[in-house]
Parts: sequence; C-alpha cells; structure tokens
Amino acid sequence: MDKRSPTLKIASLSLAVALSACQGGGNFNPLADASVNYASGSALGVQLPSKDQAALEPVFLQAVARGASGERFDWRGPDSFGWVKVRDHVVGNVKPSRHDRPVAPKEVDLSFPMETELGLYALTRNSNVRAGPSTEYPVLAELVSGDGIDGVGRVVGKPWILAEKDGRVVGYIHENLMVKAPGTELLLAGGPTKTPMKCREFEQRISYTGRSDRWEGVACLEDGRWVLQPEDNTKPVQLY
Repeated sequence: MDKRSPTLKIASLSLAVALSACQGGGNFNPLADASVNYASGSALGVQLPSKDQAALEPVFLQAVARGASGERFDWRGPDSFGWVKVRDHVVGNVKPSRHDRPVAPKEVDLSFPMETELGLYALTRNSNVRAGPSTEYPVLAELVSGDGIDGVGRVVGKPWILAEKDGRVVGYIHENLMVKAPGTELLLAGGPTKTPMKCREFEQRISYTGRSDRWEGVACLEDGRWVLQPEDNTKPVQLY
C-alpha cells in the first residue's frame, strides 16, 4: 500500500510522465501551445488573450511572408478580430540607425555578410543590377554610365556591392563597374560587417473589448522567424 501523501504521489506521477516522454522520443513540450503576440506593438494589442494571439499569428505570418503590397488579411479570435495589411519589403541591419530600413525588391538575396556604410560611387559604364552577388542571379534593372549609387554593403569575399539609389536598394552591381565618387575617396573605408535582414512593413487594426486600435510596424526575419522590431522613439509625437 502506498503511504505517500497525495501531493507527493501527484508530483511523482508528473515527473514520470515527463521522463517517459523524453525517453520515448515523445512530443512533450510544456510550451507547445505558446504563440507570439504579433499585435504587441499596440497598447491595446498587448492585452490580447492567448487564444486571440493564436488566431492572429498564422494570418500575420502569411501576410508578411507572401502578401502583395497593400494586400489585406483578416482574422478573428474568440474575443477580438482585426486585419493585417502589408506594405513594402525593406532591408534592415545595414545602416547606422536600426530604424533606417531602405525599400528593396523582394527578389534580392540578403543572406550574405557584408562590409557596410561604404559611401558614394559613380558607374563607369552601363551596369546590370542583379538579385544576388553573381552573374547567375537574374537581372533586376540596368543603370547607365555616370549614375551615382550609394554602396550599402560589399559582400565579404566577393567583388559585389549592394547598391542603393534614390533611397531604395536596387540590387547588386559588380565592383569593377564603378569608381569612388570624386571627393569621397578618403571617406569610403567602410563600416562594420553585418548580415542584412529581410524585413516587411505592415499596418494593423484590432478590435477588442469594444475598443479599436490602428498602427504601423516592421517585422524582420531573424533566425528563420519573423520578429517585431522596436518602435522608433525619435519620431515626433502627433497630437490629435
């Protein structure tokens, strides 16, 4: 007859179940039902119950991963509902400010570490702009001789520069097709080595407890997971 107290027996049983799952290669995971609150950029969104967060998450991920610019994705949970509207594809982690994310074509391959903050260049001939640092990548555009570009990053170990023009990343250009812009030769030593992040701007609206909120934000791919980025607290506050 087991003379242990009921509390001790329950604790022993719980431990046995956990060990059994581990030893048997089971799917025991105490955090299996945890979801990410992709509305946490809103003062109202941080209050969402876990079941509503779970309803929002797959819709948000579908929107930022595959949605066309301006496309709206609706969702509904047990106690709230809302929508996600995706905006431009942007590049993070290449500028001195973490909040400076230039717009870029969605086809651009950003998986390479780069020496960043290169400065201004001028093209010496008509140049193909490619989706990646190789002639095997498709051509996205063509720039003409004499055009000026800003070197966002030089791919480590490869003579290819990720180019920005008029505030937008356009793609990769071979280093042999450009020279440092006159007067900037001593200013192009280059900055720290970083790996760019593929990011997506979005707009959201939620309705919960009879109230609604609407806001904008940015999510970036970090280690294969879309992560909400901190707000830019330097922006001026608008009063209504």
